[in-house]
Amino acid sequence: MKRILCVTVLLSMVFSLANAQNARGGQKMSVEERAKMTTEWMIKELNLTSEQIAPVDSVNLLFAKAQQVIFQSSEGDREKIRETMLALEKEKETAFSGILTAEQLELYKKKRSEMLENSRKR
Repeated sequence: MKRILCVTVLLSMVFSLANAQNARGGQKMSVEERAKMTTEWMIKELNLTSEQIAPVDSVNLLFAKAQQVIFQSSEGDREKIRETMLALEKEKETAFSGILTAEQLELYKKKRSEMLENSRKR
């Protein structure tokens, strides 16, 4: 189970980065752009209320910045990236648990897993 979660988290990050590059014609998206893209996805998929948008956007920006630091400081060590990203994803879910309803949080986890599964099939 842990292995599946690890793979899921890593694939979601790779998928996000690939989509970010494709969205700008191969150029890398900024941290702020990636966070905004994630927030927009969450607004649409989770039907966020107007009160939830700002806190969710803040969490997404905080964790997008943390991801960038992880990738820059890992020196290509995939195992180190995997372990750190797993811990980071758990922290992100914890942060969202204080903002999202229980139903939204479960839907977030489900949609994220589906997205990762679809990316694996490609």
